[in-house]
Amino acid sequence: METPPAKSASPRGNRGRSRLTRRRFAAGVALGAAGSAALGAGLIVARGGRVTAQDAATPVAAPGRFIEPGVRLSMNGLLDTTLSAAPDATDGPGRMTYDGELPGPTLRFRPGDTLKLRLQNDLGGDITNLHVHGLHVSPRDNGDNVFVHVMSGESFSYECQIPDNHPAGLFWYHPHSHGDSMQQVAGGLAGAMIIEGGLDNLPEIQGIPERLMVLQGPFFGTAGIQYLVNGQVNPEIAIRPGQTQRWRILNASANNFFNLQLAGYPFHRIAIDGNPLPAPLTIDLILLGPGERADVLIQGGAPGSYELRSLAWGERGQAQPDFLVATVTVAGEAETPAPLPTTLLPLAPPYIDLSSVPIDRQRIITFEEASDAPYFSIDGKAFDADRVDQTVNLGATEEWIIRSNNPDWHPFHIHVNDFQVMSINGEPQPAHYEDTTPVPGNGEVVIRTRFLDFTGKFVYHCHILGHEDAGMMGVVEVVEGANGATPIVFPAATPGT
Repeated sequence: METPPAKSASPRGNRGRSRLTRRRFAAGVALGAAGSAALGAGLIVARGGRVTAQDAATPVAAPGRFIEPGVRLSMNGLLDTTLSAAPDATDGPGRMTYDGELPGPTLRFRPGDTLKLRLQNDLGGDITNLHVHGLHVSPRDNGDNVFVHVMSGESFSYECQIPDNHPAGLFWYHPHSHGDSMQQVAGGLAGAMIIEGGLDNLPEIQGIPERLMVLQGPFFGTAGIQYLVNGQVNPEIAIRPGQTQRWRILNASANNFFNLQLAGYPFHRIAIDGNPLPAPLTIDLILLGPGERADVLIQGGAPGSYELRSLAWGERGQAQPDFLVATVTVAGEAETPAPLPTTLLPLAPPYIDLSSVPIDRQRIITFEEASDAPYFSIDGKAFDADRVDQTVNLGATEEWIIRSNNPDWHPFHIHVNDFQVMSINGEPQPAHYEDTTPVPGNGEVVIRTRFLDFTGKFVYHCHILGHEDAGMMGVVEVVEGANGATPIVFPAATPGT
């Protein structure tokens, strides 16, 4: 049994299922296939209309100086802080912030630290709560417990003990109150978390300039449609010729994909969702679904200005226009380019290569869309906080086949336990871990994961929050005790087969 939350929070019971009414759902999107298209596109309806090519051509402000979000650091093994979620009246209806900051302050700590966070709900009517996305911490009691309600005008004190062997990297926090997640994250309630260590200590990376980029949008207002980087429209990112910088990039939008390209420059990707790759991956495009993160190295070239854009992406209702994200200015005294790393970090406990590990159970999870209720579901069932959809034994190693039965892409996210991506549409993947991975339309992703350390209930869902709020989420409960299942042993995958 889970310990009931404090008095300032209400356990989510049957009320949680009625938060997203047919009226509220229709207010954001059209129902049925049209609703699927609008939500999948990540383009929230504004003023009763859709984003059009004319809207997307809204003039973008001249670049301003790049500004990092505020930072709150742990001291002596403890990060003890308070966040107030409240409307931001200065930016019009629908905009929300933590402590008046857009995005919220960055929380930085180390493996083994304790995070204590008091959340104050000053939203003036909405229920809210907090999810620490990507952290391997307990989902029970006042840990990463998304079944907690923090009522309007009340507060709740979260506490997360970060394991000593927790991977370093970029993570984030955001609301996860079912039925309200989309409007609150789309309104701006999000912030980054950085666990120090790991890649930070590699000689080729240690000490180089670092940029954190929290991507949010679209926002709608008198200035038209805006996409923000650290709360700014088209900020100017300065880099010297030959200089190497590390960019930590977070897609903190509710529904939008970012299909990033920096004109004339490759990205040297070194981490996915905070987890290091074994070697840098040099690519020209990075597609980030909602909730995904990327760490990349960039080296300045010839002096000039270069556009960081999100290129047009998607089909049907998920089609998104090309738009400007930021401007990169290469100027100043040139540096001799430093050698980029050729190797990074191998997999290390708690994350090991599961390619040839015996599998305790295989499950098939299908993201489904329909023209009749439930419009968005998993395995034909809309989310019910009182129903357990998957029961897993503590310590089990499982293989999940995640499918989309429709043309929309669905970013799969599971709380607490990261997973190894084994294949995408049958193509084997290099050994690496993620916590959010897009499932292609009418496609499938195969993952493997070990349910380590923590018992309790948590959720898995599509991280297009419009889909999640409309029902595309399930409950998993990790319990102690054996179920007598015979382990499944798969042969090691052969690359290219």
